Amino acid sequence: MLYKGDNAALRRFSVVMVLFGLVFIFVLPFAPEVLPDQFRWFHPMVNLADEHMILAMYMALGICFLMGARDPARASIIIDYTIISSILHGAVMFYHAFALEGEMAHMWGDVPLLFVIAVGFMIYHPRRLARIGA
Repeated sequence: MLYKGDNAALRRFSVVMVLFGLVFIFVLPFAPEVLPDQFRWFHPMVNLADEHMILAMYMALGICFLMGARDPARASIIIDYTIISSILHGAVMFYHAFALEGEMAHMWGDVPLLFVIAVGFMIYHPRRLARIGA
């Protein structure tokens, strides 16, 4: 499941991919239950169908992370998708946190988390790590 090549940075990144994969599959689905104000949208009402669809997408991303951990540089498209989707998802939620009454708690929960994930994966992108280690 983990990268076994000579590049130490990619070996570490492989572990990060497995950890993110496990979090996306086994932890994230419980975030709306544990921290509802930061992860669940209430305006105009809770829409569990939308919430479940988004969580399913993150679970699928987690599975892709687990599959890609074997060769992170080759699976870098998963990281590209994570960066792009996190920025877009965070931007939409940023707007709605201000536009919808009572949703500002998202500015302390899922909105900054998405931007931190995007920036982190930009800095530690596997293609960049592969170039540094080469």
